[in-house]
Amino acid sequence: MLKLSLSQIEVKDDLKINLKKIKDFIQISKGDLVIFPELALTGYKFRFSSFSQEIINSALQEIQKLTHIYKKSVLIGAPFYENNQIYNATYFISSQKIEVVAEKFLLFPEIDKNFTPGKKRKLIEINGFKIGVIICFELRSPEIIRNLIKEGMDILVVTAQWPEVRANHWGSLLKARAIENQIFVVGVNAISEIDNIRILGKSLAFSPLGNPLLEVSEEEKIIEFIIPKEKDKIPYPLRTPYLEFFEKVKSIEELKELIKKRREKGQIMVFTNGCFDILHAGHIHYLSSARSLGDFLVVGLNSDKSVKKIKGFLRPINSEKERAYALSALECVDYIVFFDEETPERLIKELKPDILVKGADWEEEKIVGATFVKSYGGKVERIPFKFDISTTKIIEKILKIYKN
Repeated sequence: MLKLSLSQIEVKDDLKINLKKIKDFIQISKGDLVIFPELALTGYKFRFSSFSQEIINSALQEIQKLTHIYKKSVLIGAPFYENNQIYNATYFISSQKIEVVAEKFLLFPEIDKNFTPGKKRKLIEINGFKIGVIICFELRSPEIIRNLIKEGMDILVVTAQWPEVRANHWGSLLKARAIENQIFVVGVNAISEIDNIRILGKSLAFSPLGNPLLEVSEEEKIIEFIIPKEKDKIPYPLRTPYLEFFEKVKSIEELKELIKKRREKGQIMVFTNGCFDILHAGHIHYLSSARSLGDFLVVGLNSDKSVKKIKGFLRPINSEKERAYALSALECVDYIVFFDEETPERLIKELKPDILVKGADWEEEKIVGATFVKSYGGKVERIPFKFDISTTKIIEKILKIYKN
């Protein structure tokens, strides 16, 4: 079994005040794992310029001393500084280590404006339970949780500063995530105020069947309960069916309507283009990185006619139909649209992407459409290559092998 102590504390914008309270709660808690809310160490309104990772580490080390004395572990929200970026993170602290186990990727508009979207995500294991962490707004993303399920997660912990005005969403989403993934879900919420937005606790926990495991409270308190080793009997298997992908090729007219619908939901469109003749690891990394910059990725795909204009009559190796089929199988690609011209300038002007992406080998001033996209407030991003590979190099390697 695993005993959890949910520390529903009032979070101030003062590290010293918060740290004292955190240490007090650790001392009086009885759980194997003591869980604190999002940014419990600093609050949301701390002055970034006044902090550093050294200051954060010093506070975390004080907490670590208590984990050694009281034989327990801690999950706590605090900033993480790395490479001149600041991440909204959750740390795992035990007597052996201090490590970031989650960086908030899905940032809340405006409130998280000082943070960079993070990528770190790691399961921890205590008493035979594998525990994954997401942070507040990420509760709205089933995709993030599904990735943790693939790693064998038993318990999902949500560290949060979730506003009172959407308290019904908080309870509904926590319960839904428990039922749909058949796991224990624990949400630890702060008591605080951010820009006149009230955060009023109401930490919750649900069993894999969606049964509530504790009473709701708006008070500053420790809420403790036990997760049994014998899990609820699941009435049906957790199925993960594979739905065969559909070809994602759209006409410009179809695409404009889809983009309009998705933008009405506040989603960000990313656009890139290329021939993608012989699909390789460099393409996969590039397209995955592009997709991570927004909510959906549109790929402008050079038609056969376009490729021949650029690369000569022997290209492409694979036809436009075959290339589109291969791209359609990639989860990171949402839509594909052909263009016959040598450049995607016409497409870019028709679709008006929020983010235009090219490889880092392109200087920004030479990227087709860059000036246009920036003229209406869009962004231009250049992605460094992870693999030294290209269709041309693959062809040359094959020819060399054939000749030998």
